[in-house]
Amino acid sequence: MTPNKRRVLAGGTTAAIILALSGALIPTVATADEDVAAPTSGATFDANAKQLLTNEGVEAVATNAEGQVVVYTTTAPETLDAEADAFVESHSNVVVKVIDAPFESHADTDVVGGAGYFAFDPTNPTGPGGLCSVGFSAWSPAGDPAVVSAGHCTGDGLYSVSALTLPSGDQAGGGNPDNSDVEVTYGLAELAFSQYGGPGNTHGTSGNPNDLSSTDVSAWDIVNPSLTTLPEVTNWTTSATEDLSAATIPVRAVGSAAVDGAVTKSGRTTGFTSGQVLEVGGWANVSGRQVYGFVTNVASAEGDSGGAVFQGNTAVGILSGGTTQNGQPIMFAADLQNALSYTGGYTVALYVDAPTVTSPAQVGIGGAITGTGAPGQTLVVTQAEGAPFEVPIDGNGNWSFPAPPEVGEYEFSAIVRNGFNESAATPFAVAVLPGAPSFTSPVNGDRIVGEVTEISGTGEIGATVSLTGDVTDETTVGEDGTWSVEVDLGIDAYSITATQEIDGVTSAAATSAFAVIPTAPVVDAPLAGGAYAFASAPTSANGTGIDEAAISVTLNGADAGATTVADGAWSVPLTAQAGEFTLVVTQTVNGQSNSTTVAYAVAEAPATGGGAGGADNTPGSLANTGMTDPSPYVVTAAGLLLLGAALLVVRRMRTRNTL
Repeated sequence: MTPNKRRVLAGGTTAAIILALSGALIPTVATADEDVAAPTSGATFDANAKQLLTNEGVEAVATNAEGQVVVYTTTAPETLDAEADAFVESHSNVVVKVIDAPFESHADTDVVGGAGYFAFDPTNPTGPGGLCSVGFSAWSPAGDPAVVSAGHCTGDGLYSVSALTLPSGDQAGGGNPDNSDVEVTYGLAELAFSQYGGPGNTHGTSGNPNDLSSTDVSAWDIVNPSLTTLPEVTNWTTSATEDLSAATIPVRAVGSAAVDGAVTKSGRTTGFTSGQVLEVGGWANVSGRQVYGFVTNVASAEGDSGGAVFQGNTAVGILSGGTTQNGQPIMFAADLQNALSYTGGYTVALYVDAPTVTSPAQVGIGGAITGTGAPGQTLVVTQAEGAPFEVPIDGNGNWSFPAPPEVGEYEFSAIVRNGFNESAATPFAVAVLPGAPSFTSPVNGDRIVGEVTEISGTGEIGATVSLTGDVTDETTVGEDGTWSVEVDLGIDAYSITATQEIDGVTSAAATSAFAVIPTAPVVDAPLAGGAYAFASAPTSANGTGIDEAAISVTLNGADAGATTVADGAWSVPLTAQAGEFTLVVTQTVNGQSNSTTVAYAVAEAPATGGGAGGADNTPGSLANTGMTDPSPYVVTAAGLLLLGAALLVVRRMRTRNTL
């Protein structure tokens, strides 16, 4: 292979490679000048990556969006160990990136900070410890408050107790870089689980290609009852107030890092920094331990370890280590989902939106209380009196439960529950009123032609029905349970609300919104079902309608003209043409419309030709009758059929006479 085939900082190489039982990389057989692509995911990729990390100078191996395997090294590509060099040289999709130094964990016993905590040995509280950043609020397997962070912050489990630090004393909050301003505030948590590297805090596994257990994670059980964990990440803009929860980004999901996507981290040293995910599904040596995760170009520094790494509102990683490439930041994050899978059941706390109530504050007996919430989750309703109850939220985010069966004022509070995650509470009050009266005519949504002379409905016998809106009136429900009022409503849109008063209590309201529409326009021409010869094709649409009504005409869906009815008549010109047509004439008064549809057909124009003084014998044509001024004619399809039959009889009779 020629020297210019070495891929450095671009391009790519990987041949199909498997891991032998000895742990060596075994290239697939290829011809002398043939490159093959290395796998970019799966067990073979993982095995190759872990084996490459055993080579001097190889610091991380991951996959980018272009389907390339990216090998991060601290040595020049030409000085790689033979095994790593062979891997790079023999594959067409391997990229080598040279970084300035190995990945280093950002927990340092000399650094006081972190995204909020200091971890120490409880048997030696004045001794060394780790300053790190809280990653995400979490839940223990039993549903108790917890936090997750990096495993290397615990000194392989030695630092088993943690305390929060004062935000303004952390470097991200304005504290001195030498951490002289750091101040411990509240006790935070006790260590429940920690792993840095392979199980048991070993260097990491490289012999089993299916083993992703080399990670960097810690889980801490909250022990301070005065603390409230929130499913949010601070952006560090409110550190001067000592309240980092005043400006946050909610965490709504846990997922995998999306390569090439924007990514952000929050940590106690460099604060809130953003960049891009460069490669995913990779492995790195972080201060001598193997960690599975992904590579970004986000800025980080000592004390940021364990900090939250997220894309949008999705938690994707825990900050594990960092370095630079040509002076620019490179950060490695432990894959969050993979890391959590080894903690024994710890999960990230998620932000759940509070439910909303969509039903009115007054509901009639038999009515429903409705609202919206996170689709597929559970609404938990607490009553001022009575036990809490649960209501499912459907896939469209809607929930509903029946109003109490008795008239009165009721108070509720509702939350949305998603596993251990709960939303903020939404308090609401509902006044349960007597049932609303009903409308029987016109009912809601009706379109009535011409006029409405009566509004009617049903209600409680003896109740007083009050109408408001476009009709204001009052009546009493009769012994048959019905009520009605006389009205004179012309063409327009109307909305009428009805309530009924029973024993001094006004009911819930019912509304009927309806329209009185004009009669449909009369179309005199073209005739409905008409079949026209081309010579008599309609050149106008005309008819009758309501004086001053607006008339609009469409022909086969296209605008054909508009006019106004005058002296009871209207007319719109048409272009004579052959074909089948659907004419729609719409009459509009006070914004209300009604239409008439007419279908008709026009035959093609007859072909011309024939000798002088002779009949036109062109196929399909009619013989010249000798008429110099034939009158236009139109007949219906049935008429044409009768005429055709008559012509047939005449033709047959003429034949018999000839014989």
